[in-house]
Amino acid sequence: MKNFILILIFTLFLMGDEFHSVKFSGDYGSSDEEFSDETLEKICHIEYPPTYKVWKNNPMFSKKDIKLFRTNLKSYMESIGYYDGKVDITTAEDTIYVHIKKNRTIKVNSLKVPDEFKSFMRVKVSDRFKTKDFTQTKKSISRFLEENGYPDYKMESKAIVDVDLYKVDVSFEIQKGEKRYFGKTDINNSANIDNKLIAQALEYKEGELYDVKKVEKSYDNLYRFGVFEGINIKADTNISKMPMKLSLVQGKTKSVITQVGYDTQDGVSGGLEYNDNNFFGDLNQLQIKAKGSLDRGYSIKSRFFKPQIIDDISLSDEVSYSDWDYESYEEKLLSNRIYLGKKILEGVHNLGILTQKSDIVSKSLLVEDGSYLINALFYSAIFDYRDLPMDAKNGTYYNFYIENASKVLGSDIDYLKVEAEARYIKEFAPFVFASKLKVGAINKDVSIFKRLFAGGAMSNRGYEYQMVGETLEDYPLGGNSMIEGSVELRRYFWDKFAVVGFFDSTMLSQEPNDFNSEFYNSFGTGIRYMSPIGAVRLDIGFPQKGGDYAIHFGIGEVF
Repeated sequence: MKNFILILIFTLFLMGDEFHSVKFSGDYGSSDEEFSDETLEKICHIEYPPTYKVWKNNPMFSKKDIKLFRTNLKSYMESIGYYDGKVDITTAEDTIYVHIKKNRTIKVNSLKVPDEFKSFMRVKVSDRFKTKDFTQTKKSISRFLEENGYPDYKMESKAIVDVDLYKVDVSFEIQKGEKRYFGKTDINNSANIDNKLIAQALEYKEGELYDVKKVEKSYDNLYRFGVFEGINIKADTNISKMPMKLSLVQGKTKSVITQVGYDTQDGVSGGLEYNDNNFFGDLNQLQIKAKGSLDRGYSIKSRFFKPQIIDDISLSDEVSYSDWDYESYEEKLLSNRIYLGKKILEGVHNLGILTQKSDIVSKSLLVEDGSYLINALFYSAIFDYRDLPMDAKNGTYYNFYIENASKVLGSDIDYLKVEAEARYIKEFAPFVFASKLKVGAINKDVSIFKRLFAGGAMSNRGYEYQMVGETLEDYPLGGNSMIEGSVELRRYFWDKFAVVGFFDSTMLSQEPNDFNSEFYNSFGTGIRYMSPIGAVRLDIGFPQKGGDYAIHFGIGEVF
């Protein structure tokens, strides 16, 4: 009984030390970002769960936390120039009250720096001294030197704080050293890969001026192979023409991925994917994908990729079969694409032959069924300058595709199909503006399975999948000429959560080379959650005419 009472008293004592919230106040304005609640919570390592994570509880605080709050806040205030600042903390019931008094600011009294580097100074005489400005200045100078041939520079930077006289004296002493150049690269490679292929992934060339950006890009290129688990590039900076040593350790090259999901376009679906990133060596790739949808059907696709057959020219061979249910027709499609690829002017260019055997069953009595053999030449070019393709916040993207089927090649029909797309994304934190423009044209009226369609989660979001344009018996007919544009504004509330507003517009005409037809406009809103496999999207779009609203759910960013 006595033990029970002691435990009860101890538990009540501990409960008395628990606090449920922290309130901040002080001699600063509500618009002062340096002392916003969000900033101060980060300094104190206070993290409240996002509103949408309703299953998570708010954090609890103890008297030990109060001591850490005071220490962290005092250090933070000194780092932004308030060495004379005060932090008063009191408690009442279950709340911790933190009152901050900034007092006077400490300023830069003198600045000593070589004339060559004055333009990099974020620290200025008579300005309030901030540690982050001092640190960023050092980083900027270091980066400039490493990008311009000086990897073995020496820099001594000082910020002498005199609390008594309340001033800071800043100095930078920099010795650039001699210029360095890339020398010969010695490759130590444990994988079954020809060193010539490895060398092609290196952005730097022997004899070029040293630039750390080229070394970093080389790391990225090597990691993208999906073969190496260990990569190390080391330079001997004691020699003007620096010998480079590249060490590579092979990791796992094979993977199997299973997928189960739902989206409003294909319904419930699942898939299986096999990848071998070093198929019989030399970075040959083999990929086999199978997908099934309860609403649409199934597809199987294999892709073999050989990175080099002649110089920097690659070879790809894609074979696929699908039995798929579209809005206006059902199609059984056997397809083979064989093409050569080469990187030119930062773009990936492909030139090849397309062979397709398509069996069409129309859902409308006014559109004929048919079986078609297509033989065509095609060319594509992709220029991708986005920062993160899965969740781009800055950059541009360009895509061009041309397909020419001809009876001379044994095709049942001949046509010329051209498509071009451009995207622009720009961040204005916490906002991201995104836009895209797509144009498509076919030189003659073609069968429905080769026409252009619009509408859906990745197109005009005010309409259901492929439902933009003219219909026959409620089935979409598609078109032979198209212009489609979209603009979107995202507002990020947390790193992984955003709300969007968008406007989409599409012109779709059944006439070849007709770009003066009516536009189908829509607007709407949506939410984004950035998951490890891409952006989870939920959009609701409202057409300005011709239908009710449309809801789209899926994975992958529209831009």
